[in-house]
Amino acid sequence: MSVVKLLDLPDELILAIMKKVNPQVLLLCSMIDIGNKRLEQLAFDRCYSIDLTFDYVQPIEESLMERFYSHVMPRIGHHIQSLTINIYHISSIKTFVENNFHGALPNLTHLKILLHAKHTKTGIPYTISNL
Repeated sequence: MSVVKLLDLPDELILAIMKKVNPQVLLLCSMIDIGNKRLEQLAFDRCYSIDLTFDYVQPIEESLMERFYSHVMPRIGHHIQSLTINIYHISSIKTFVENNFHGALPNLTHLKILLHAKHTKTGIPYTISNL
């Protein structure tokens, strides 16, 4: 039996696999700034629309988001046209954008903020009354 490595696959198949990886943050953190230019370029091609909504519990989410903001966002911020975030990411994304992009992502045209996401510690869905 022969072993096929990810890098042996054609770009089209790698892109199809990338579309299946959720959360998107996990994919981007795994492909960008790891030293493989081919995988990095394929990941960059998916950076026009970023979805930061996922149901992970802390501390996994914290370490993932820390890497995302420190290694990935500085490299993709100029490409982002659409951004979807949970209500609890507003402060982090605002701080990052103010510190790195003078207060605005240059190509952002769509921003979606989800209020109905689940709280990471309790699992209780956010509502207007418990913000």
